[in-house]
Amino acid sequence: MPTTTKTTRKVFVAGRNAAAAPTATAGEAVASVYVPPTRSPAPATCCCPACSGLACLDRTRFFSGQLLTEADLNNEQSYWLAKNRLHNRYLNGWGVVCGLQVVCSECEGWVTVKTGYAIDPCGNDIIVCTEQPFNVLKAIQGCCAPTKQTSNCAPLRYTPPAECQNMPQHWCITIEYQEQQSRMVTPLVQAAKSCGCGSSKGGCGCGCGGSSHTSSNGGSNGACGCGCSSTQTTTAVSAGACEPTRIIEGFRLGICAQPPTRDPKAGPAPGTAAYQYQNCIQGLKQLAVMAPDLSQISDVNQAYQAVCSYLVTVNQYFAKNEIVTRCSLLDALSTIVLLTPANGGTISAYQTALGQIKTIVGMARLDCFCMSLLPTCPPDPCDDRLILACVTVQNNRIVNICPFEGRQQLIGFTALNYWLGPIFSNVTQLLDKAFEQICCTTPEVQLRNGFNFLATNAYERFNVTTNGISSPAMFNQMFASFLAQTMGAGMVNLIAPQAKAVDLRSFVGGSSEVVLRALAEQGFKTNSQQNVTADPSWDAGAVAAGSQFAPSAVSSGQPLTVYTKGGIVVGIEVTDPTTILQQQVAALQKRVDQLTGESGDTPQSPSGGPSAPRKRRPS
Repeated sequence: MPTTTKTTRKVFVAGRNAAAAPTATAGEAVASVYVPPTRSPAPATCCCPACSGLACLDRTRFFSGQLLTEADLNNEQSYWLAKNRLHNRYLNGWGVVCGLQVVCSECEGWVTVKTGYAIDPCGNDIIVCTEQPFNVLKAIQGCCAPTKQTSNCAPLRYTPPAECQNMPQHWCITIEYQEQQSRMVTPLVQAAKSCGCGSSKGGCGCGCGGSSHTSSNGGSNGACGCGCSSTQTTTAVSAGACEPTRIIEGFRLGICAQPPTRDPKAGPAPGTAAYQYQNCIQGLKQLAVMAPDLSQISDVNQAYQAVCSYLVTVNQYFAKNEIVTRCSLLDALSTIVLLTPANGGTISAYQTALGQIKTIVGMARLDCFCMSLLPTCPPDPCDDRLILACVTVQNNRIVNICPFEGRQQLIGFTALNYWLGPIFSNVTQLLDKAFEQICCTTPEVQLRNGFNFLATNAYERFNVTTNGISSPAMFNQMFASFLAQTMGAGMVNLIAPQAKAVDLRSFVGGSSEVVLRALAEQGFKTNSQQNVTADPSWDAGAVAAGSQFAPSAVSSGQPLTVYTKGGIVVGIEVTDPTTILQQQVAALQKRVDQLTGESGDTPQSPSGGPSAPRKRRPS
């Protein structure tokens, strides 16, 4: 089926903001939104794109003395409109940004669409600046029983049976970007008319051969006013067809069928990294299944034919599917040579070659994974409408409005701040207070207080609860710890000598014995020492970056965890309080076990198993 591209700059058909047209009354503005869309969302198997994808842009260049036409000025507007759509569609995404709630109306069969802002799948801005009433029942009737009917079909397939009115019907309310031309004016068109010698009767000149005598004052003293070589031009002004001078960016409300619910068993959703990875490895899985099993083949000729055919299939797949990013895999595949049985080929050699091919196919999966991590451009949308809410209609009455079904909410900073604001409701105030104490306090007060932010420890580890930050003191301590790491130990000790901060980054890379001794001299408690030689996460890159992640300011006396590899310190961190508590519980349990073993008294429970140890009486 051939696809057609629908331009996003369409002629306004019906529906716009009520305040957009000064000459329209409120009743006319409301009535204009009754017309429903005449098309339904295209199914996934047949998608006529509502707008095309990426397109190269050009902008107008202005220079002195340039003759500007309407094409130059319109191209300037088109360029910035295309830029805005590009950023909306590919950078921000599409969906409802804010507002546009659908609520019940006091009129039966009507709903009210609240003000709001949205971006449609083509990147157009949809702005509803006033509340819009919408007659849902009339829109459903216009969709099910169009006014333009034909007598060729009886009955019409889109006319619902009468008994279906008693059954619940589910419809969704949509909004679509529309434009309207306004402020029509009559342009002036100039038409030039030339007159010269030899003109017909009624012209301005004389016939050829006439003489011309011009006086000294510029006038003509002859019978003819112009010679054969002269021409005169007059200009006639006429009125052209009316042209609009404004384009109102509006919208149109409509209804559509309830979209089908996506089956979670269908796999990852399109447009996600998991979806891209699944599509990429699908062909590789088929290649792995197609690999021949030489253990079931005893004839050398059959083994050669099987491996040779498989090698050709793999080469053809990689030629059509450009998924490999490590070109050495293709080089290794091209170096595989299969000798014919007549030239010394054996089943063992074919088995080795088959193993090499299967290894290359398996390693290509890693390229699929890496490629799927790179976001792809979204496909062309099949529909440029947005679903605001879905309604349940029964017996010509709106029973229920579901504001989330089918609605695409654009997850931006506005939505995140709206949803997560209560969790961090006090952070802004606390942060402003902290900045005020640091930046707005006079030097005399700062010196007198000794920068009391850092009076306890230059580094703290806290656990944020599910309720966020539970107290202002916790926030101050966290902020002080962050500020201390930014400034470093030297600056912290200069401002607050009582902090006694030490830069632990200088200890990373030294001998474990020397570092542990130096930390003990500084007053630190190395309560945990972990050898990470067998830990694969501590690779060469992690070891090289160990000093960058070590704290730059830690007050002496705090417990530390030291990571060593091959006798070298590769990382240092302040021990988590939870880890310290676990270590203390483990030490206490170990001590209890020792006391139980020394007593030799393991009483039995009534069921025959060992019961809790009893305390020894003091002698």
